[in-house]
Amino acid sequence: MKKLLFILIIFFIFLFSAATSFAQETSKENTSVSTPSSVKTIDYALPYPGLLPDSPLYVLKAIRDRIVEILISDPIKKANFELLAADKRLNEGVSLFNKGEKNYALAETAISKGENYFEKGIAQVEKAKKQGIVTAGISQRFYLASLKHREVIKSLINKSRGDIKQRLLLDERRVEEFEKKLK
Repeated sequence: MKKLLFILIIFFIFLFSAATSFAQETSKENTSVSTPSSVKTIDYALPYPGLLPDSPLYVLKAIRDRIVEILISDPIKKANFELLAADKRLNEGVSLFNKGEKNYALAETAISKGENYFEKGIAQVEKAKKQGIVTAGISQRFYLASLKHREVIKSLINKSRGDIKQRLLLDERRVEEFEKKLK
């Protein structure tokens, strides 16, 4: 009985900590991607990534996110959550790239998983449209986010080489397809 109570308490702690992560969405975080000043950057702030995939506690974060994702039933709220998760994964990739070349493969994996979240978010927006829900605002946010994702991925492509560069090029093409869907 005590074990069950302990597990429930831990579950609710994770659940409520996920709710506070939505507040971080509007914070201005520097993505630490160096771009020439002559190039116009997309005005879209990526949220703080929190724990990175190279942390031993990252598994707990992933489990928490999966549980929250399952519990959200409203397509617009789920789309917002998927976008937040995609943005966090992208920023995790940037942070890992900034840690050095030995983390490039893990960074690209995080970015690729982020684009999976992005794709699921677009599917939720389409589901909301079919239900007759007005999606103009969220569609515009997804489009702006796709521009930012492509901008960040391009800057990472310039830093990488070999297999990682090829995988990032595939991620960039994927984001371009998202942009076409969102137009």
